[in-house]
Amino acid sequence: MSDPVPLSTRSESGPAPRSGHPRLCVGIVNHGSYDDLERCLRALDRQRHPLSGIAVYDTGVDPDRFDAMRRAHPEVVFEIGANRGYAGGANRVLAQCVDMDAETDFILILNPDVELDPDFGVVLLKSMAERRDVAIASGKLLRPGRQKIDSAGIRFPRHGRPRDRGSEKLDLGQFDETESVAAVSGAAMMIRVESFEDLRVDGELFDEDFFAYHEDTDLCWRARRLGWTVLYEPKARAVHARGWRKERRREIEVSIRRHSFKNHYLQPAKNQSGARFMTNLPWLFVWEVLRLGFVLTKDRPMLGAYREAWKALPASLRKRRTIRDRLKDPARGPSGPA
Repeated sequence: MSDPVPLSTRSESGPAPRSGHPRLCVGIVNHGSYDDLERCLRALDRQRHPLSGIAVYDTGVDPDRFDAMRRAHPEVVFEIGANRGYAGGANRVLAQCVDMDAETDFILILNPDVELDPDFGVVLLKSMAERRDVAIASGKLLRPGRQKIDSAGIRFPRHGRPRDRGSEKLDLGQFDETESVAAVSGAAMMIRVESFEDLRVDGELFDEDFFAYHEDTDLCWRARRLGWTVLYEPKARAVHARGWRKERRREIEVSIRRHSFKNHYLQPAKNQSGARFMTNLPWLFVWEVLRLGFVLTKDRPMLGAYREAWKALPASLRKRRTIRDRLKDPARGPSGPA
C-alpha cells in the first residue's frame, strides 16, 4: 500500500485551458511492433476529439518497416533513434509533442499495442479539464475480445508490488466508478502539460534509470506525493494486447526482466515514507523471502538484478531528497510552483 495522501490539495477549478478548448497531442514509443503501431494509428484516425499532433519514437529494429510507416502516415512526426527504454522514449515523445504544439494542454502516451475507442480522448479530456487537480489519468483497458479487464487503474498491495486492478477478470461492471487511484498504466496515460514542471526530477518526467517497467507507477506515486490526483475514468475505453503477461514472462529477455525486478526496489526508495515502510514491514519481509526463494530455485538469472538495484540506489535516494525538498519549498503553493 502506498503512502496515503489527501484526495487533492489542489483547487479543482481554475482558468480554462490556454486555447479555450483542450488541445491533445499523442506520443507513441515503438520497439519493433509495426503491425500493432499500424492498428494504433488507425484507431487514432477515428478519434472524435481532433489531435494537434502525433509523435512516434522508434528504436530502429527494422529500418525498412520504419520507412514504410513514415511514408504511409505523413501526418505523424516520426523519429528513429537508440533504444532508450520506455522511459527515455516516452520523455522524447513528450518533448516532440511540445515542440509540435506549444499550446498543447494534454499529452496522451500510448503503447503501440493499444487501440482506443473513438471517444476515448473526448471522455478523458472532459474529466481532466473539469478537475484542475488531476495531473494524470487513464481509462478502462480491456484485453482483446473486450470480455476481460486488462487494467482498471493500479493499486499497491502492502508488499509494494503494483497490481493492475481487475487484471484478467471478466468485465462485469465492478470498476465502473470514476475515482482517484494509486496509479494508472503507462500503456494509455494522459498527462496534463501544466504539471510537467512540478513533476520533473533532473529534467525527466519518466525516470530513465528505470529504463522499462514501473516508470509509470513511479511517476504516479510522485504526482500524488506532490498533491496531484491520479484519475481512473471507466467511460474512456481501449483495448490493450499487452506483451508482458505472467504466463509469458520467460519470453521476455533476461536484461529487460531485470529492469522490472530492480525497479521494484527503486520505486519505494524514491517515494515511500519511513513510517509507511515500518507499517508494511511484515508484509515486505514475507514477500522478499518468497521472492528470493523463487529466484534461487526457479529464476537464477534474476540474481543480477539485486546488484543492479544496489548500484542504482544512490541516484534514487538523491532523487528522493529532491522530491522531499520540493515539498518543503516555501515558493511552492498548493498548486505547484508559485
